[in-house]
Formats: sequence, structure tokens, C-alpha cells
Amino acid sequence: MAEQNYTGVQESENDLINSFDPEKLLHILRKSLIWIFLFVGTTTTLAFLYVRYTKPVYESESILKLEFQSEATELGLGARLTNTEGLSGEIELLKSNLFFSKVLDAVDLDVSYHYYGRYLTDERYKNSPFKVTHLLKHTSFYDRPIDLVIDGQDSFEITYETTNGQVVSGKYEYGQKIVTDYFDFTIDKTLYFDFPRVEGKYFFTVNSPRNLYNYLQSNVKVRPENFNAKTIRISLTDHNQLKARDLVMAIDTLYLEYTKEAKNQAVQQKIQWLNSQIEETEAKVEGFENYFENFIIEKKTTNFQSEIGKTISRLIALDSARFNVKSTLNRITEIKSEMSAEKDLTVSPLLMAELPGILSSRLGNYQEVLSERRLKSTSYSDNSLVIKRLDDKLEMAKNDLQKIIDEYQEMLTKSYDQLTNTKQRLENQFSKMPSTGTEYSKNSRFYSLQEEFLSSLRKLKMEMEITIAGTVANFVVLSPASYPTVPIQPKPLLIYAIGISSGVFLSLLFVIIRYLLNNKISSLKELEKLISVPILGTVPAYTSQKLPLTRLVINPGSKSGISESLRSIRTNMEFLNGTLETQIMTITSTISGEGKTFVAVNLGAIIAFTKKKVCIVDLDMRKPKVHLAFNDEPKSQGVSTLLIGKTKLEECIVKTEIENLHYIPAGPTPPNPSELILNEEYRELLKVLKEKYDLVILDTPPVGLVTDAVLSMKLSDLQLYIVRSDYSKRSFVRAIEDLKRINHFSNLTVIFNGLNMRNQGYGYGYGYGYGYYDDSK
Repeated sequence: MAEQNYTGVQESENDLINSFDPEKLLHILRKSLIWIFLFVGTTTTLAFLYVRYTKPVYESESILKLEFQSEATELGLGARLTNTEGLSGEIELLKSNLFFSKVLDAVDLDVSYHYYGRYLTDERYKNSPFKVTHLLKHTSFYDRPIDLVIDGQDSFEITYETTNGQVVSGKYEYGQKIVTDYFDFTIDKTLYFDFPRVEGKYFFTVNSPRNLYNYLQSNVKVRPENFNAKTIRISLTDHNQLKARDLVMAIDTLYLEYTKEAKNQAVQQKIQWLNSQIEETEAKVEGFENYFENFIIEKKTTNFQSEIGKTISRLIALDSARFNVKSTLNRITEIKSEMSAEKDLTVSPLLMAELPGILSSRLGNYQEVLSERRLKSTSYSDNSLVIKRLDDKLEMAKNDLQKIIDEYQEMLTKSYDQLTNTKQRLENQFSKMPSTGTEYSKNSRFYSLQEEFLSSLRKLKMEMEITIAGTVANFVVLSPASYPTVPIQPKPLLIYAIGISSGVFLSLLFVIIRYLLNNKISSLKELEKLISVPILGTVPAYTSQKLPLTRLVINPGSKSGISESLRSIRTNMEFLNGTLETQIMTITSTISGEGKTFVAVNLGAIIAFTKKKVCIVDLDMRKPKVHLAFNDEPKSQGVSTLLIGKTKLEECIVKTEIENLHYIPAGPTPPNPSELILNEEYRELLKVLKEKYDLVILDTPPVGLVTDAVLSMKLSDLQLYIVRSDYSKRSFVRAIEDLKRINHFSNLTVIFNGLNMRNQGYGYGYGYGYGYYDDSK
């Protein structure tokens, strides 16, 4: 049964040790306030330093609406042709090095100028007091800073490092050409040169094209703003506000010109081919006109037989029809080629009008599906379901169109063959006519064909020119390049919030770790949870002065907190024993330093103030301390000499300055202190002391280190076990429970020593009287 009770006590003890104690956490929090302030102060200071000494980054941005359209019709009237490119293609164009090269040509970024500040450097964009004209002879001087010090109205000093690591300095005048093996520089003043305000140290850098490309690639961001509205956002970040805005403005302006040029490039190539064909055809027509003029002059007539005229008319009609069929076949072949390359079908309005309705409808359907697929590809990947469906739809439209085109091409081919056969038959008939008439008719026929062909070429050229004239970039700048006034980095409020939050987090982490690692008993309530032994009282920490050694601090009539707490313990001792009188009291602890000697001496003094004779026996013969409490020197006579019969009791008793309070020192340290306690002489000594004194206090060694105290506790009427606040560990309570369980001590009690009452919300005999005591006496 006793074993079951002990097991239950152990389980309860483990639960208490592992349970969360909010009061202990609050106690550790109070003790860690200086660390909390230190953590929060440190992180806040770091945040301040980061904000103070970090160069601000500004962002300029603009929003563009893209809608490229070609408004061209025959003779300037008619339908509206739309040619909308995908946003992804436009974004890639804006981020390409080809486009960036045009931006860099428009904006002068060859040389960048900077000023050395106290902590940071400042770029002087468009407000530098000097300008550098350069010719580099060695590529290693690209992107290399060259220091320049303005120290006078007409002169300056430059410093640079050569390729072999040698530092070269020289003083020059403005406008003077600086010629070296590595570069030729000419440095002139600008409108911003105002000496001595501009006096100081600068540096400039000749930027390489590669470095400028990398700069734009890193700092320019082009992203879609709204796919449905076809808008994009262009932004650029830089440490200089004006530079960021100027570059965004340059990108907007150049993009308009570049896109229009790119869109019209294919049409320009077609116009060039048409011009060459027109020149060639005009030459042929002019040749035929010369022939007819000479023929009429020579032959004096053009009136041939009626049949010849009819034949010629039919042949002309056949040639015209063959030409139209051939032209249509060529355009059909070109459409098939464009379909195989999945390009936009460029079909003129005249040809569309001549094509069958079903073919025109299929061409329009294929163009719409192809445009929709290109538009969706900017928002979806090629493996997405939307793109795959559009690919299937495009394939169906393509197959359908291919089938109709093949049928139409086959029909045209048959028609062309029939016209050719008819022409051959008529030509055979015509060959039998007079050769003169045949030649004239033939030339007339060719003349008509060339004249008709020339007219068609001119119409096509007019259509192309109208297309170029009507190609406009519906380029709307919804939001022009902004001039940033507030940096995007660093953000002071966010940085400070992160700094303070980090400090608070580290503080909480520190407190939690300290709480988890703290295995010491810090409050009376915690001690009450851990043990089943009654607590006789608490002794507050002595804060009047630092005590390097145990001392007697109680004076007669003292009203200090320690005095009152010891008086409460004295009263509780009377209630604990009831009618029995306590004659022998043992005081021990788990380890040294928990204050057992301090409690023994001062408790003995409190009891001696009640006119009772009290004797304190120092049984800690290994480390005696009782004599130190009374500011005495070590004695050569004491408990050790008494127990071996070397001295008498009267010779070992030492009187103190307090009346009725005596003590017996430990005496010289023996080799066998435990054996001396076990001797019968020790029991006889206690009997004599009981007859001589009202109370005998035995100050024993710590039970956690040696076992000397156990026998003395068995021979005493009251056993006091000292536990010290913020010193004794939680595991020490097991020793108390073991003493009670194994030795069956009925009067084993605990005194909680060194309690910091300022951190406690209660305390028997002290918590309610805090503020009424005078700890100065």
C-alpha cells in the first residue's frame, strides 16, 4: 500500500514538473526584462541603421494599351482589318536586346557620374558638374570607376588604377585632353558647376554595352496588366528618380515607332517587288505601242477580214481568262504555302471578291481560329487544355480549308487546261490566216494582256500603299511614366515593424528557452505543488546588503521582513507540535548553499529573544559555518573533540552577544565524521544538551551529499528541510519525499528560504504585511 502511495506521489510529481506554470513564466519574464529591452533595442537599432544607410530604390512605371489595327480599303473606303498580336510577343519584344539597343541609342548612358557622400554614393544624372568625352584604348577600362576630385575653380585631380595594379594620379585643367596608353579623356564643365558648392570627391564610369544591357534586363519589368483589355505595365527601378522616369518615357516613345516599323516591313517588301514588275511591264507595253505605230505607218491599214477579227477576239478572251485563272491558281498556291507555315493569310479584297463564297468563308474561319490561338498562347502554355482544343479546332479548320482549296484548285486546273486546248485549236485555225494579220493580231493580244497585267499591278500597289497609310498603332498610354517621390525600398515602417517584431520574437524565444531550461523552484506556490510535506514558513531574501558569508542578521526588536517571517516560523512550530515541547530540532538541506546555517542561526536568535535558552550545534564537521555567522574564528574545540572525549562540554560551549543563545562549533575536521555521529557518545551529548537548554538546533550537513543528517533527524523532535528560491532544483523534492517515506518522519517540514517577495503575490506572514516592515534595522 505504501509502495502504491509512493508511486502515485512520483507520478504526480512528474506531472507537476512537466506541467506549464504561468506564475513561473511570469517570474522568469520579470527577471528577463533587461534582456527583452536589450533584444528589442538591438533589433530596432539595426532596423534604423538599415533604413539610414541603405540607398533608396525608386520605381517609375507606365501602363500601355496595345491594339494594332490596319484600316485600309480599296480607295480608302471599306472594312476595317484587325491585326492584334499577342501580349506575350509584345512583352518579349520590349525585353529584347534589339529593342534595348534602340533605347540606349536614344538615352545617353555611356558615362555615369557619382558623388562620394559621407556614407553612401549619389548618382549625378543630368546634374553632374562636369562632362567626360572619352575614347577608350583598352577594354579593361570599361565599367571601372575613375576618381575625380574637384579642388579648384579651373583644375581637378583624377586617380585610376592601371591593369598591373599601379595607382596613377594627375592634376589637369578643364578642357584639357588627357592622353594615356589606356584612354583619351576630355573633361569639361557643365551648367551645374558652381564652385565651391560642387567641391568634393566624385567618380565616373564608362559603361560597356553589355553592362547597360544587363542593367536594363535587371531593372526593366514588363508584365501584363489585364489580358482582356490588352494592357501591359512597364516599370523600371533605379536609385535615381529622374533616371528611372526618363528611361520609361524613352521606352514608351521608341516602342510606338519600332512597332509601326516592324508591322509594315513585310508590306514594304511587297511594294518593292510590285515596283520592279511594273517597270518591266511598262517597258513591254511601250514596245508593243511602238510596234503598232510602225505597223500602221507601214501597212496603212488595220482592217482584216471579219473572221480574223472574231478569231482574234476569241483568242484575246481566252488569254484573258487563262491569265485570270493562272493568277488565281498562283494565289491559291501562295495561300497553301502560308497555311503550311501557319502564317496570317494575306488575301487582297479583290481576290476575296472573286473567290467562291464557301472558300471565302473557310478562309475567314481559319484566320479567326489562328488569331484566337495566338492570342490564347500568351495566357496559356502549349500543354494546356485551352491551347490543345484550339489546336484541334485549327487543325479541323485547316483540313476543311485544305480540302476546299484542293477541290477549287483542281477545278481551276481543269478550266485552265480546257482554255489552253481551246486556244491551241483557235491558234491552229488562225495560223492558216494571212501571216500579216496573224502577227498583228498576236501582238495586239499580247499588248492587251500586258496592259491588263499592268493595271492589276498598279491596283495591288495602291492597296499596299493604302495599307501602310492606314496602319496605325492604337497605342494608348493609359498612365504615363511617373516621377517617383517615395522609394519602394527600403520601407521604413515595414523595416521598423520587422525589427521590433524580431526583437519581441527573440525576447519571447529567449524567455521560453529560459523557462524550459529553468529547473529551479522560484515560488511558494510551485513548491506547494511539488511536495506533500507541510511548509512551515518562508524566509524572504536578505536584500539590505550582500552577504559573502552566513551571518546573524537578527537584532532584538527588529521589524524587518526576515524577523517577522522567523517569528511566524517560531509560532508555527508551536502549532505543529501541539502540547509537546520541541527540545531538539534538526536543520538540513539537499546541497550546500541553500541557507540552512543562515536559518539555524537567525531562527535560534528569534527563539532566544523569548527568554528560552538555545544552543546551536554545528554538525557539519566537513564545512563548518556556524562560527562564521557570529564573526568568530575557527575553534580548536568542538563537536569533534567532544565525541572522542578529548574535551568537556563546558569547554566547547561558546556564548554569543545575544543572551540565551549559545553554540557549539564543529571543531577540527575529523577523518571519520559519519562514524562519530553513530557513536553512543553522540546520543549522550544530546541528552545532556536537552537537560541544559530549552531548544537544541542541530545544523547538519546536506543530505544530498552525505548521510550524517539522517541519524540526527531521527533523534530530533522536529526536522526542518531548507529549500532556497531560485537555487534549489525541482529534482531536490525527491530527497524530501524519500526522507519522509523511508524514515517515517512525522514532523518533517520545509522552510522556503531566499524568497523574493517583490515577485510574489502572497506569502504567509509577509505578503499581507509588505510595506509595514522596516528592513533597514
